[in-house]
Amino acid sequence: MNATFQSLILRLALSGLLGALIGLQLGNIWLGLCAALFGATVFFLRDFQRFYTWLSSGAGPEKPLLSTFWSNVRDQVVRIVRQHENEKTQLVADVEFFKDSFQALDSAVLVVDRSGEIDWANAAAEKMLGISLQRDSGEPLQNLLRAPAFLKYFESQKFDEPMLMRSPVDRSRQLEVQATVFREEYTLIFVRDITNYAQLERVRQDFVANVSHEMRTPLTVINGYLELLMDNKKELAEDVHAVLKKMLVQSRRMDDLVNDLLWLSRLESMPQPDRSEQFSLKGMLDGIIEDARVGSPSVTIELRIANDIFRDATVTPEQIQMHGAYEELRAAISNLVQNALKYTSADGHISIECSRYFNDFYLQVKDDGVGIDPVHLPRLTERFYRVDDSRTTDTGGTGLGLAIVKHVLKRHDARLRIRSKPGKGSTFTCVFPIASLSYTPLPASHQAGQATSGLRANGDPTAAI
Repeated sequence: MNATFQSLILRLALSGLLGALIGLQLGNIWLGLCAALFGATVFFLRDFQRFYTWLSSGAGPEKPLLSTFWSNVRDQVVRIVRQHENEKTQLVADVEFFKDSFQALDSAVLVVDRSGEIDWANAAAEKMLGISLQRDSGEPLQNLLRAPAFLKYFESQKFDEPMLMRSPVDRSRQLEVQATVFREEYTLIFVRDITNYAQLERVRQDFVANVSHEMRTPLTVINGYLELLMDNKKELAEDVHAVLKKMLVQSRRMDDLVNDLLWLSRLESMPQPDRSEQFSLKGMLDGIIEDARVGSPSVTIELRIANDIFRDATVTPEQIQMHGAYEELRAAISNLVQNALKYTSADGHISIECSRYFNDFYLQVKDDGVGIDPVHLPRLTERFYRVDDSRTTDTGGTGLGLAIVKHVLKRHDARLRIRSKPGKGSTFTCVFPIASLSYTPLPASHQAGQATSGLRANGDPTAAI
């Protein structure tokens, strides 16, 4: 038990004992005891009233005269108040330090509360966004920053990726906006000027596009002459023919590289694909498989489309429509199939499987080829990254195929997952939002007896290879 309470109980006990003794002398022990306890209670309440008045007035430096018990309580309060004041002073100093740090940044920093009103902004916010803390504090951000793309980004509360926008103050400036939620009610918005980086990226894209375009004509001429010379095989010495054959192989590899670079340049410069465009999913995949079988007739290529993509067993694969840029998506999926063919044996097996997992549509390309060491998987979609230079040379790869796939999928709000084990093949999964698909209803007279391809997804299709 605390010493303060022990002293209080001891005082009450002594007061009661003294009252009882006086009452005993007067002939009524209980009267004396009650009188003593009543007096002790009055003094106790008097000290409490003084303590409460002092505490209500702000616990100032002028301390009231109190008994031992309330003096100890008062001293404890004084210590706690001083500790809180010190912590508050330190907190204010820390806040000022961080504010000064943010003020020194060239990037704009905004703090917005739950209701969307501006709580704080640094000086750079006025230069980039036209928002001043002194003028606009407490104002709704939506009323001050009239940029539809930004408002959509802010209201979505999906801040996994940054967004790009033009500065409302200077339209020539390119800004990168990244937001995050903290304390469940505040949003920290960080805005960086990336105009110089954007210009450098544009210069790089133009350089690649121009060089690739300029290389295309001489490569076409070289390929044409090499093919013409190869056609006159009878008139060429055997060693000369072998040299020309190697030259043609390398020339075609250069041509493939130029074509892939041009593809990437077009993808980077083109606007977002028109989602209103629709085409047959099965028709596109059948075309890709037909092209693949021409070059590799001995490889088994199988197409399987789940019968529950739309939770409707009457929907056939022929009815399923995909939304997006047909040429881009066909090139991306074809790249995955061609990639599987390169690393699968002549009697190997490749399957293209379409299924649904919750609100996602999975399009998977599986093979039973040589597989890839997991250490390489995080970098496979980097441009020009090659797992094995010698193997890539043999198969004629450019190192850009998966980069193109990733770029096309990103333009369609999709993503690429890769799973592979050496000796056990690989699985490349394109994950699309289910809204990327729709279907054309058939007349009621045609729906009876319809059946779909046999594949049902009972779990995440990428859970295993």
